Parts: sequence; structure tokens; C-alpha cells
Amino acid sequence: MDNLELLSEYTLFLREKKQEGKKVIAFISHDNIPEELLAAAGFIPLRLIFAGNDELMDASNDYLPTSTCAFVQSCIGLFSLKPSQYKFLDLIDYFIVSNHCVSDICASEIISKYFSISRLNFYVSYTKNENSLKYFKLELLELKKKLEKIIGTEIHDEDLIKSIEKYNNLKKKLLEFSSLDIKGSEKSKIFQKAMLYGPYFLPELESYYEKYINFQTSESVNSKDILLTGGSVFINDGLINLIEEGGGNIIFFDSWVGSNYFSQIFESAILESIENPYDILVHRFKNNIYGDHSVPNFLENKITQIEKIYQDHLKKTGRKLGIINHIIKFCDHISIMSSHLKNRLQEKGIQVLNLERDYSRAIRGQLATRIEAFLEMI
Repeated sequence: MDNLELLSEYTLFLREKKQEGKKVIAFISHDNIPEELLAAAGFIPLRLIFAGNDELMDASNDYLPTSTCAFVQSCIGLFSLKPSQYKFLDLIDYFIVSNHCVSDICASEIISKYFSISRLNFYVSYTKNENSLKYFKLELLELKKKLEKIIGTEIHDEDLIKSIEKYNNLKKKLLEFSSLDIKGSEKSKIFQKAMLYGPYFLPELESYYEKYINFQTSESVNSKDILLTGGSVFINDGLINLIEEGGGNIIFFDSWVGSNYFSQIFESAILESIENPYDILVHRFKNNIYGDHSVPNFLENKITQIEKIYQDHLKKTGRKLGIINHIIKFCDHISIMSSHLKNRLQEKGIQVLNLERDYSRAIRGQLATRIEAFLEMI
């Protein structure tokens, strides 16, 4: 399935859900928005995971300076241009303004204000301590009240628990799927589609898993194994194709659209032992130590995590992993730590390419050259 087909099908999906009386809540994708709560209230959560060309970036210049994260520029560009394949944006009823980063706040506020979409706030602490956990729960309960006011009825704990279980089952199957021996570009398409459709995608995901469970790709022999960390690769971004054309194959997607999402699974013991579903969501926030809202230990946690994946892969396959740290231009969260991440990993004998870029087509040749040179060095 190509991106045009995916976006066309997604438009039909959202229209059907709107006809059923559901409302759509959009947000700039990151890993602390409680989509289970949105779904329990009867909403369709819509993660903005679309980027990849000059036009979307340039269309944001009337609202933010060009020295703003290329991804959030593209998010604004989506609403400014409304390209034909993104007509489903007209179906959005609410927009969540959150604080994953400064660019997230600015872009979300602009989208809500200038494109007349009702706003809901959900703010998240950058630290991990007892006070931040209490604050996160307060934000959950405040969001619950706002959603209840919109729908005119109470969100029952039983419905939230069912929603948590549905998303948990989706993530478990994504985790299984991620271990299959197929091309990274194919994995990425499945991850992206799963994060758009949520649990509605689970039957199709199970079919994909059964289809590929015994599949052996020649890529595992003929290409260099890659772990992609840093910024996500979104729908309509050609970076993965560039890596594959250069002789690489992404084995691990260490990003929001990837393991950061589906690794946050609740074990059965947690679901059974914690009665309050909001405490379950707080438990996940507490244990999300690899997300960049884990001050002050995020970088050390990330280095330890990548080293473990590297060593496990080397032990299992006898093959080294190359690390591509994908830095979307002007993304402060990733770029500010990129040099230290690279130096620390290379001290451990792990090769790292810090690949900073925006979505301009003009730099495609330069990116290809850097990727090919890195892959030859592994």
C-alpha cells in the first residue's frame, strides 16, 4: 500500500466514524498523550504523523520563523495548504495543545487559533518524581472532565480499562511484528498505519503477522543492519528509502513511530493489581524512562538502551548495528544531545551517524552521500 492509498482509506475511515457520531481529536504526535482516555470517551485520536516535503514546510512561514522544527512547520503547512490527500483534516473537531517541546506548543496553538479548531490543553512534566506523577494524574482527571463536558456523560472506569486493554493488545502485536525479518520500509508502513487507526487496525495487523512470520528477506544478508533513533520518520518522508537504496536496512525503530510507542506495554500483573485506570496511565508515565520527558536521566537511559540492543543483536546474529541518529532540523530535544550521544556510543565501539536534515528535496543527494559513506564504514 502506498501513501496515497493509505491516506485515501483513512479519509473514508474517519468519515464513517463521524457518521456514527464520533468526534475526532488531533494532536502532534508524542508518547504521553492518553489516547486510551480519548477513545474511552468515544473520540477518534488522530496523531499528526505527516511530513516530508518542501511545500508543507514553506506554507508555515507566515506563522513561524524558518528556524523552527521542520516537523511542526509541516504540521502547520498541512492546515494551511490542505493538500487533496489530507482532506480528512476537515473532520477534526478538537486539537490538543501539549508541551512536548516549545515547537509543539507554538504549532498546536497556531493550528487551533488560526484554523478555528476547538482547543483542549494537556500539559506534561519534564521530570520524573513523586510530584510530577501527582501532576500527571491531575492533568488526566482534568482532561477527563473536559471530555465529559463535551460528550455530556460520564466516562466510566470500566470503559477506560477496556480501552487500555485494547491499546495494550495492539502494542503487544506490534512488538511481535517488529521482530520479523522483513524490510524496514515495510515495518515502518505498518507502524504508521497502526498509529493512525489504533485498535481498529489489530485484525489487519494480525493478518500481516501471519503473512510474514515465516518470511526471510534477502536484506538480512545483503544489507547493513541499522538502528534508527532520534526523530521519527513520518508518512510521506522518503528517508527510509534513501537508507535502503544506500545498502542499509533498519532493524530497530527507536522513535515515537516505533518502539517508543509499542514498548510501553502493561503486564497482566499491573492491569490486575491497579484498580484505578488513571493510576495505570500514571504507572506508564513513570516507567517511560526512554522518552525525552525523563529529566535528568534521559540521555544515560538512552545510551544504555541502545548499547543493550546493539550487544543483543551482535550476540544473536554476529552482525554489527550502525546507529543513525535522525535529527529533524531545529529539533532542540534531539539536536542538543546529539554530540554527547554519538561520542558516548563511539567510545563503546558503536558507529553513529548524526544525520540532521529538514524535508527539502534539494538535500536528497547530500543525504544519500552521507548515508552511503557511513554504511561503507560499518
